[in-house]
Amino acid sequence: MKYALVLWPLSNQRYEQSHINPAISELEIILQAAGIHESVSHMTLAGAGALSFSSGELSERQLAYIRTHSLFFMFGRWDGENFAPIMMPGGDYLGSDLAAIQKYKGKTNERFTNQLINLALYSCRFHDAEEKIHLLDPMCGRGTTLFQAVNREWNATGVDTDKKDALECVSFFEKYLKFNKIKHKRTQSSRTIPGKGAVSVHSVRFGGDKGDLLCLNCAIADANNTSKIFGKEAFSIICADLPYGVQHAPSGQGGAKSFENMLLFALPAWREALKKGGAISLSYNTHTLKTERVREIMEKAGFEVMRGGAYDNMEHWVEQAVMRDIAVCVKN
Repeated sequence: MKYALVLWPLSNQRYEQSHINPAISELEIILQAAGIHESVSHMTLAGAGALSFSSGELSERQLAYIRTHSLFFMFGRWDGENFAPIMMPGGDYLGSDLAAIQKYKGKTNERFTNQLINLALYSCRFHDAEEKIHLLDPMCGRGTTLFQAVNREWNATGVDTDKKDALECVSFFEKYLKFNKIKHKRTQSSRTIPGKGAVSVHSVRFGGDKGDLLCLNCAIADANNTSKIFGKEAFSIICADLPYGVQHAPSGQGGAKSFENMLLFALPAWREALKKGGAISLSYNTHTLKTERVREIMEKAGFEVMRGGAYDNMEHWVEQAVMRDIAVCVKN
């Protein structure tokens, strides 16, 4: 039986074309996690871009996995002439607009953020576990990744050194919950890091379907201190979209070396904060960070790097000065 996933149309035609290979790779990784070991191909379906693959009858669980694809628009059976849509389980827990409302310079596209999340989730051992996922974005900015995580009914924690961005993230989320009449409570706490002083943590707790509380946290701190703030092995997956340009280099130092040094210090700290079996996905500009070098640093920090097949086909054009790639590693 053949299936087709119709891709969400993107406004930038060149970006839409460049994202075909990453979209194929993402779906192959999702299918592998769902127990479907089939290759994926791109095609045009009634003028729209689509991904196709063959498989037997799909289970509810497998359909739910496919539904999370970052460019999911519609899914159904495809016999070469006719497309029969399938009702898909799942969907956004709070609202599909949550991560899309805010518009600001430097914001990571919310659909790409979902792709980053999927690569970590379906590479780790927790995608089929009963325990609730807890995601960390150690460079969260104004929270696009965190919003995508809570929309999956997960707990989400962000860390950022920019106080203004961190507070904007929490304030916007609180306003969103108020507007949609979702019961919640905002709190502020202080965590002491030996030799570093106090760190401010802002949290918003809100109700889950079964009466359990979900939480979005945002700490104003250096990403290297994550495990000291929230404890060791606190997170299931870690996702971060690293700065793209030399003008955004750590400590104001331009050039690729500063990005390498940042990862050399940060990855061991993030490994400490990650649960065994968890995964990290990092996106970056290959003009300032080379993929093989990122993978070397991951291995040096004690991770197993995901290589070959779909993992080697993620690089794509974003804009004139940005060619983006993604590296994924697992803590065994």
